[in-house]
Amino acid sequence: MTDRPYTDADLRAEAARQHAGCSWDPDYMGVGEQMSDQPCPPTDEPGPGLHTWGDLTRDEFDEAQRKIHDLINDAANVSAWAVQLGADGLAPSTEHEITVDAGRPIARMHFAFEPDMPEEMRSALVEGVGHAIDTALDGSEDSDDSEAFNLISSIASQLRDATDGDEHHAVGLIYDLAMGSTRIADARAQLAELTFRHV
Repeated sequence: MTDRPYTDADLRAEAARQHAGCSWDPDYMGVGEQMSDQPCPPTDEPGPGLHTWGDLTRDEFDEAQRKIHDLINDAANVSAWAVQLGADGLAPSTEHEITVDAGRPIARMHFAFEPDMPEEMRSALVEGVGHAIDTALDGSEDSDDSEAFNLISSIASQLRDATDGDEHHAVGLIYDLAMGSTRIADARAQLAELTFRHV
């Protein structure tokens, strides 16, 4: 309990409101001023004869300025997400995303990670989510496998609660295997060390 007259959620909500306000109704002339001396394209390899937006002809520049202004106006308001990610210490990834495409994008997932999370863990997480989405959308036999694993894990969980000793440990191994939280070799090694009362 705190003696402050507001909560952390209140702070985040106000921060999100102000963050969103920074992009509301952007000043059209200001867009042009900010882009004029910026690299175009913004990479280490500028296009042929073009190093900044200001290198465009007047008509080309005006057209680009209008399109950029429209993109800012039409941008989704993700200020609340941005504030929450920063408050949680997560960094958005520019390399990981999943788009569900039905002739046009109908859903998109972006990812944010703890800065120290290893790259292989990030990739495994994104690939796992992608596989789950593919399975759900395909309605393929994998979905039956998924249902079977869910049922196995449910049964194992209930059996684990009803047993003790090495039997409890063995059922726990079944649960861990079904949930993918242990490797087969590790489960085999642990199983070899168990003694069951009925054997």
